[in-house]
Amino acid sequence: MWLHRLAETLQQDFLPSHCLICHISSASSHLLCNSCFSSIRRNPWACPQCGYPGSALTNHCRRKTALHFVQAGLEYSGVTRELIHRWKFNGAIELTQLLVALALEAAPIKAHYHALVPVPMHWRGRWRRGYNQSKLLAQVLSKTLGQRSHWKPPIADNLIASPRKKAQHHMDRQQRLINTLGRYTTNRSFSQQSVLIIDDVVTTGTTLEAVATTLRKAGAARIDAWCLARATQTHEVTAPSI
Repeated sequence: MWLHRLAETLQQDFLPSHCLICHISSASSHLLCNSCFSSIRRNPWACPQCGYPGSALTNHCRRKTALHFVQAGLEYSGVTRELIHRWKFNGAIELTQLLVALALEAAPIKAHYHALVPVPMHWRGRWRRGYNQSKLLAQVLSKTLGQRSHWKPPIADNLIASPRKKAQHHMDRQQRLINTLGRYTTNRSFSQQSVLIIDDVVTTGTTLEAVATTLRKAGAARIDAWCLARATQTHEVTAPSI
């Protein structure tokens, strides 16, 4: 592993840089060639409650939930999907800064929150992967906001995740809702606080809703979510079981 990191450092310092996706020589400062960078699909017109592409509320979002507003600046496709897959499943945590920058450019955070709340993982999954990707996002996002606006929101990593009842890669939305019931708990009070849930990819929104329900029970007054990307179909995020 350390040899791989050393090789990457030497390549970055002494050899011409190459695009992370297509590997052509590139002098770009954001690690992608102009072609790959311009192919990234943003998600500017989205359902405000689940982030699904399209400006109107989707059918399941017409009902009242604990979750108020969802931002997912990128569409989970093409270059974005490849970057997130490497970062999340292949241990390329050095891509965290790039992913946050891309998503924050597409979906800037304008409100101030009392805390950023990363979606928790069960300890077995965190141990297998080596990290909680949502917590990595929250850490880099907090630091970036502090540098840009002199407002560095604290991270409230106080939620606990129990094991999933069943793997849910191929479940529909209703099945996922049932699968996440009661999965998240916390002993912390969020009384009258506005909080921002942080996650990587929104698939059906059921995880965000489950976390938001827990935060509402803990007293949170307003609950929004910020994520890297929004998938348009549930099977798009099929990945190794963690």
